[in-house]
Amino acid sequence: MSNAPADVLYSGHGARRPVRGRRAPAGSAGAEEADVTTSLRLRAGGLAVALLVTEATLTGCGTATPAGYPRTSADLHPASAHRSAQPPAAGPPIPAATPRTKAGVVVIIGASVSGGFRASPGADWPSELAGRLHRAGHPTSVVNASISATRLLTDNGPGLPSSLARESRDALAVPGVGTIVLTDVINDIQQTPHQYAPAAITTGLRAFVATAHAKGVKVVGTTIPPYEGFERYEAAGEHCRRAVNDAIRHTRLFDGVLDFDTALKDPADPTRIRPAYDSGDHLHPNDAGHHAMVQIIDPARLTP
Repeated sequence: MSNAPADVLYSGHGARRPVRGRRAPAGSAGAEEADVTTSLRLRAGGLAVALLVTEATLTGCGTATPAGYPRTSADLHPASAHRSAQPPAAGPPIPAATPRTKAGVVVIIGASVSGGFRASPGADWPSELAGRLHRAGHPTSVVNASISATRLLTDNGPGLPSSLARESRDALAVPGVGTIVLTDVINDIQQTPHQYAPAAITTGLRAFVATAHAKGVKVVGTTIPPYEGFERYEAAGEHCRRAVNDAIRHTRLFDGVLDFDTALKDPADPTRIRPAYDSGDHLHPNDAGHHAMVQIIDPARLTP
């Protein structure tokens, strides 16, 4: 663990802090390992956690992005020349971190778009939003709990639980959470088996919101951006997308709405992403597209 500023972390700064005073944790397979409480003086955004894995480790990663793969651990600690795990080991949040000032936490539950697939490292809209809030001195933390290839309603295989299934663990259990942004519902429509019934999707959205409201947490939803041209695009899917967007905009499903559809669509052809925002697959936005998504966000909508 290191409290070095992020811009110098990969220059070898920071200090090793053994888990529970040992050189390695001793948790059983599949279990979580919690360290004892430690006191650190940190500036906002000044904590990063690096895991050194010296033996073969089996982890899962549906979609890998460059940010998850430092070349070697020597980039972090020059005295160690071990190769980093491929894929990287899981890095959990720091649940006991307590800021000196009361700060809200926004948790993003999404899939590959919010995970930054086909975007440059750090250019995804959740990362840009976090940076924007930090630079403005806004006391809000952003936790990106997006998992590529996941859906709202149904699990998508091992390690890919639905948003409904993981809401309590990945969002409501985050200390300080006040708002959840539920996004990337396009996967229920475009993935097979397709879900083309708008009522099924809106029912799932209502269930997600009800669970959050029962815990005193508000939910901000996002409209579904266009995807014509993508390999699994169908006219029936487009009809469903528009119907769900109408419900999101006009039936008060959520406590607030981020209109990503309007932010990304091509005014000349609203069923497609604007060419300047298209990463090339007609589903995932590029860096400019992610920037456009952040520009329509009013930070005030994200506070409890």
